Amino acid sequence: MYVVIKHLTKLKTPQACHGKQLVQRARECFLRNECLTLDFEAVESIATGFFQEAIFTLLNEFGADFLKSKLRVVNMTTAVEAIMQDDLTHVDEFIERLMSRQQDVVDQELYDLNLAWLVKVRALARENALQALLIMGVTDEKLRLAMANLSMDEMQYLARSGCLCFAPRFTSQFIQGFGQRRYDRVDLMLALTAG
Repeated sequence: MYVVIKHLTKLKTPQACHGKQLVQRARECFLRNECLTLDFEAVESIATGFFQEAIFTLLNEFGADFLKSKLRVVNMTTAVEAIMQDDLTHVDEFIERLMSRQQDVVDQELYDLNLAWLVKVRALARENALQALLIMGVTDEKLRLAMANLSMDEMQYLARSGCLCFAPRFTSQFIQGFGQRRYDRVDLMLALTAG
């Protein structure tokens, strides 16, 4: 998908609300497993908050590795790049805003699920790096060490984010074929741990 930023609005300067619109388009694109190119041609200025709403939201939902492989930015002027750098250095403000918005609307079941997962991954990260990798999918050593050092307050804070703190590790082919034939327990366990 190719998005020309100046077409998001009739305003000369795209605002934070246009960053939210961009997130909607990006979600559609990424859910179809397509790449997204953002074209900043003829964009002279961007309002503060545009990149926070767009980039931080996408980072939260899809992760940095996914965005590195699927998101491309072209024709960005140095002025717009400076605005982006400034927006992205104020991550704490954005996270505080995001968390305060979500404090009241967090689904209790999602919170419980996230907290249970975080507690389990912290225990595995402390005890056995191989199990943290194979069972929980923690592939990065820095992430494993960070997870091992989380306090209960930090885990509760993360669990309240309103987003899943983990991702399913099986393929779409596995899910599609799941109902087509019966798996014995060994096949099922191998498929779940090999993802």
